Amino acid sequence: MKFLLDFFPIVLFFVIYKTMGLYMAIYAMIGATFLQMMVARYRTGKFENAHLVTFGLLVVLGGVTLALRDPAFLMWKVSVLYVVFAFALVLSMWIGKKTLLQRMLGKELELSVNMWRQLSWLWGLGFAGIAIVNAYYVNLALGAREALFTATELDSKIELTALDCASTAMEQLCIVAQQSEESWVNFKLFGTMGLTFLLIIITIIFIKNHIKEDEK
Repeated sequence: MKFLLDFFPIVLFFVIYKTMGLYMAIYAMIGATFLQMMVARYRTGKFENAHLVTFGLLVVLGGVTLALRDPAFLMWKVSVLYVVFAFALVLSMWIGKKTLLQRMLGKELELSVNMWRQLSWLWGLGFAGIAIVNAYYVNLALGAREALFTATELDSKIELTALDCASTAMEQLCIVAQQSEESWVNFKLFGTMGLTFLLIIITIIFIKNHIKEDEK
């Protein structure tokens, strides 16, 4: 249930992007993230730090994107967010008596200090990996976008999804720009969700093997 709640804003962003374009999708994701925070607050009695950080970055970078009509700020938000999470997880091993993961999951799992440290490295490096893959898709999308608007007299503030590439002077550049942006959107949903799910599976296997070793 929590996994679905965490990815609800991204799923909504994906759906709105496919039907109404990038900028309306940003408004929808901001609203969905706020709702996500309030649901978590209602269920647990407090705001989750991860939700607060996500919402803060989204409002700032999403707001700049809407104001300037430049998707670069929103696209880089994914990498910034996951780098922040990665640093928080790794640095928590040297700050305080418990790692960040232990503070979050310590009530549900009883693991050794060494295990919590290993899981912190796993998730920290995993989040860093997601940030790097996102950066790859962002560079492709922004490079294709720049190539299109440099080669044509199109307004750079226009939505790529609103363009009819067949009617533009540079049809192939237009198609590449649209496809590159769409690839980033697809990664934002399926890539981040899939890689996070992979980290969860690895964690379950890791913990399961550790428990079996302790029982021997």
